[in-house]
Amino acid sequence: MSLMKLSTDLHIKRIISHPLDDNDDWREDLEQFLSGGTQLTRHSAGESAIIAVQRLLIFLGYSTASAGGFLVDGDFGRGTNRGIAQFQVEHGLSQKIDRATLCYPCQWNTASKLIEKIPDATLTVATLERMAMLALERCATGHVMTGNFDDAIFHLNALHKRQFLNSREIIQRYGAHAQAACEKIKNSENISIRTEWVLAIIKQETSGVIRPRFEQHYLSRLNVSHPGENLEELRMRSMSLGLGQIMGENYAAVGVTRATQLFTAPIAEQVAFIARFLKRKSAEVGKKNPTDEDFRAVARFYNGSGYEAHRYHETLARWFREFRQLNVAG
Repeated sequence: MSLMKLSTDLHIKRIISHPLDDNDDWREDLEQFLSGGTQLTRHSAGESAIIAVQRLLIFLGYSTASAGGFLVDGDFGRGTNRGIAQFQVEHGLSQKIDRATLCYPCQWNTASKLIEKIPDATLTVATLERMAMLALERCATGHVMTGNFDDAIFHLNALHKRQFLNSREIIQRYGAHAQAACEKIKNSENISIRTEWVLAIIKQETSGVIRPRFEQHYLSRLNVSHPGENLEELRMRSMSLGLGQIMGENYAAVGVTRATQLFTAPIAEQVAFIARFLKRKSAEVGKKNPTDEDFRAVARFYNGSGYEAHRYHETLARWFREFRQLNVAG
């Protein structure tokens, strides 16, 4: 199917354009692209076309920001360049960039600086067609973020406009799922988890809008230890995923067999992943009135040893108490 034909598909149109951006500027860029050449580069693409490509990349699970975020900003920067290069290598569409280049040696504090090791990618018609066709294939099979097309579009649009949920909205959207997940663990394993902990993690990590984060140093390290593993799976293992930003490398800890499932799991499962992950801190997360030390212990477990530098424990405590108050009031 031709790229122009693909661009008229209703699913593709919802993926590449936000409903509040009611214009066809991206189509003009596309028509110019098709009539005047066979590739776009970081320096030749128009802003509307870049936004469309970024949304498509994010829908397919690729980071677009150099620091690893999923960002729609109309800038064909190093992060978007990396996302396109990753797609091309994973689908055999690049002749100048290889797997080793994508997995350049780095540490967490040098990854962004060394991203220039990935050469400028060219966005060809073949690449765009493959991206669009893959998006349609995944729509048909449910292999999309949250496993549901409409829900995936909700998160994509909210991320695009940075419209995050407040605490009441989080309860409305995820509260019942959190309660069900905690009750299931209590009934099957006799482990108590307060729903306020699950909701507080959602608020702390994503504010209710799924926004994965790619960690280049994880991918570089995993590629060394698993050189024969599928690159897409390693990339997913190198991301924090879902409503709770659980690292893909921790997929087994939440009861799935592949990191990709953290991306495609339905919302109810995404909430359940958080509860399952918190089980290991059962001494703290079962408490109705946790102490400062409890919040510190959970913050260290969930966010790492550097949690105190950005006061993770304090904001986690704030959200916990707010959700407890709202739950009681509700």
